[in-house]
Amino acid sequence: MTGWVDLIVLVTLMSLVAAVVLGQLRWLRVAQRVQYLPGEVTRIERLWFSRRPLSLLWWALAIAAALLGYLSVPWSVPAAAWLVVVAPLIATLSPWRMPLMGVTKPVAWTGRLVRVAVVSTLLLAAVATVSIWFLGPAGALVPVILNALVMDLGLVVLWPVERALQRPYLSNAQEKLRRVDPQIVAITGSYGKTTAKGYTAQILGAKYQVMASPASFNNLMGLSRSINDTLAPGTEVFVAEMGMNQEGRIRELAQWFPPYISAITVIGEAHYERLGSHQAIFRAKAEITENASVVVLPVDQPELVQLAETCRARGTIVVTVSAKGLEADVSLDADAGTVRYGPDAAPTEITVPILAHGINMAVALGIAWALDVPHDAALKQLNALPVAAHRSEVSYSERGVAIIDDTYNSNPPGALRAVAGAKALAEERGGSFYVVTPGMVELGALQRKRNRELGEAIREAGGTCYAVGLTNRHALVEGAGDEAQVFLTREEAVGAVLQVAGESDVILYENDLPDHYP
Repeated sequence: MTGWVDLIVLVTLMSLVAAVVLGQLRWLRVAQRVQYLPGEVTRIERLWFSRRPLSLLWWALAIAAALLGYLSVPWSVPAAAWLVVVAPLIATLSPWRMPLMGVTKPVAWTGRLVRVAVVSTLLLAAVATVSIWFLGPAGALVPVILNALVMDLGLVVLWPVERALQRPYLSNAQEKLRRVDPQIVAITGSYGKTTAKGYTAQILGAKYQVMASPASFNNLMGLSRSINDTLAPGTEVFVAEMGMNQEGRIRELAQWFPPYISAITVIGEAHYERLGSHQAIFRAKAEITENASVVVLPVDQPELVQLAETCRARGTIVVTVSAKGLEADVSLDADAGTVRYGPDAAPTEITVPILAHGINMAVALGIAWALDVPHDAALKQLNALPVAAHRSEVSYSERGVAIIDDTYNSNPPGALRAVAGAKALAEERGGSFYVVTPGMVELGALQRKRNRELGEAIREAGGTCYAVGLTNRHALVEGAGDEAQVFLTREEAVGAVLQVAGESDVILYENDLPDHYP
């Protein structure tokens, strides 16, 4: 009996190694896509379990096979004992239909990812050793089932190491900022910070040599890379987007890259899932104002009005802006098509595009006013505001169908605004409109409600909803009604909508979830 038991143990170990490698490929990719944030890997795993309950069946089958195989050993039933071998491989089928390799974006084997792979593998080896020691060959299943959890543990272990490795790049960026000596303008907000950054750089360019951080480079390494690689001598203003995923992140960014002017676009529900409350989101965003000489704040939200008073009380210069025509230093009225550039300025007529972001325009103008960009020069730049990639970009198909690409990252007010814009454009063209969307994520307890409201908005506006994926399907269909269509992948939805859309119609692509979402 010893011979075949030894053989089973050996083959089980081989099965364990194969299963762990396959699982590692899956979870390493996820870790990279969620920016190596501890806890995010297991969050994605739970999401797949909730949307693919069949995943639990594969776990149950694997556990049953391992136990049956383990219990058969004392009874000398070699045929049943071989179930221990296949149990880890069965478990790799869970979460059900989650790809092992990237579909839309493959793994990039950076130095950081290699470190995560090494540490998580060592942790898995430790778990496997302990579990096999106590459970025998059946214990080989344990590290496979706990693969995602161990990946998150590895991210926790590596966090201080990564910070230490980042420090030289951050120090180099600080030193370059001291040499070039630009005024730093920092922009944050739940939504619109990338767009506002682009608008700000465009308007300030009427008077200054301006450089803005590219794309959505808004964390420590992204900003340091922007400075180290692209900040040129002679730059007078550096416009930096600052993002966060928890309280303290923006404060840290502002300590490394101290802003002269800080601005907030809006306080919304983005990051609700991680921070847990509107108040926590507000506190995290408000950190950007703590050490700035000048702050630019919209008065369209009560909490930002209060923040303006707090800033004034500590001696900070406050520039107020509005996108709703309210009394402020800079006030934009999109409905009237006017802007007041300065508290004593007369209203000036401007053209506000259908898909424009009013609050972002107002914030950018407020920053320009704080930096003494002349009235005429600033307003002239409104005719050439850039469109950030995948943020309400409009193009046309060969048949003339208007396509609105708003896929970068969706949020509740932005999605509703995009639907309204698609409707307006369709009415202008005399056609219908269609919305292809997987819905919105990272909204915590509000997610189902907000996606249902998005579906309702599409239906009430007269559009047709093409719901993609499983993550928000039920909520979208619940809101959009019987006219809604469902597709498992974006490719299927795009193919279907292009077949029915006519030359006068409009297609809105609203959000595009990465492939680690179901």
